[in-house]
This record gives sequence, C-alpha cells and structure tokens, in this order.
Amino acid sequence: MKRYLLVVAALIGMELLAGPQVMAQGDEAGFQQCPAPFALCAASTCTPTGKKIAVNAEGGPALFDEAACTCPIFPSPGLADVKGGNMQGNCNPPTEVNGQSTADGIWSWYTLTNDIPQAINHWSRGNKQTAAPIQKCPVGNFVNCFSFACVRAGKINGVEVATCYCPINESLQGTPVSAPFVTPAGQCNPDICFQHPVGAPFPGPDECRHEDD
Repeated sequence: MKRYLLVVAALIGMELLAGPQVMAQGDEAGFQQCPAPFALCAASTCTPTGKKIAVNAEGGPALFDEAACTCPIFPSPGLADVKGGNMQGNCNPPTEVNGQSTADGIWSWYTLTNDIPQAINHWSRGNKQTAAPIQKCPVGNFVNCFSFACVRAGKINGVEVATCYCPINESLQGTPVSAPFVTPAGQCNPDICFQHPVGAPFPGPDECRHEDD
C-alpha cells in the first residue's frame, strides 16, 4: 500500500495526506473517479509532434510542446482531474482530439496497477512484460498525460490502445519544468529517459538500481 501511495504521488501529485492545496493543474475538488474506460499512459513513451498543446493552468490556458503517445485502454473506473489536463470539468468523453472531431474520444486517466502492457514488449500481457517499476531520470524530457484527450486507435497484439496528445515538460501546476523526473516506463532501462517517457517531476520513488548508481 505504501508503494501505491508513492506511485500516485509521483505520477499525479495527489498529496492525499498533505491537506488542501492546489494540485495537478486543478484542486482537490477536481479529482474524482470517472465511470468510463480510459487510456493508461503511465508506462508509455511518446513522440514529439512539433505542435503546441493547450493546458488548463491557474492563470488560463498555457501552451506547451506536444507529444503523441500510444497507451493501452483500461476498463472503468479511472482517477481523473476534471479541472486539469485539457478536460472540461466532467467525465464526458472528448468530442474533439488534436483539433479533429471524433466519436472515438477517450481520456488518459490513472489507476493503481503494476501491470501495464507496453510497446517495448510488443504489448504482451505476461506478468514480467507488463511490470512497471518506477525509475528516476536525472536528465531527459518527460511527458505528462494525466487527464488529456486521446482517440481510440484499434488493437495491437490484442491490446486495445489509444493515441494520446500530451504536453512535454509540464509541471503539475501547468508551468514549465525539466529533469529530474520519475517514470514507470522502460522497465529500468536508463535509455528510456531520452525517449520522452510519461512521468512526473518528483524526487522519487526509485525502484531501479543501476550499476553506476
């Protein structure tokens, strides 16, 4: 249970025991369980699109460099910040993704799990292949996908996936930030730090041990 609380704190910024405060581009009132399938991007790597994406921030929308991420779809429910990301205050699926109208919109939310199908293992559902230990990256660029819009993209090796559009190097308050960061992507391969993994700018936890640590 302690590990799970650390994961939530690292990826979402939900300091559940710290009392009321502004968190994850929104406030505590914005966090809720949403009853719909969702994309879980926590262990994904992403590709910069060369475009900008608008993010909900305290002073109004803020623009960040954009990345596209392929993420597995999980069943309901998911933890969302309906005031954060680029959500519109409710759990309704997005009807426009990356500037295009769609009937296949879905959100990137979060759930507590250690098992996430990943592109690096060809989307296998085997226990070892879906493991997602937290790694600390001292350098590199991360992507924040929590509560951002996605579009369903079919199946890969039997796993239903979505393409999600997310900001690069965005803090949980909607401001620019850089490494260090933590990520569940890469299964402890430090090279993943340079592949725009989904992560968050927190000091820990770090479940990976490298020879040069």
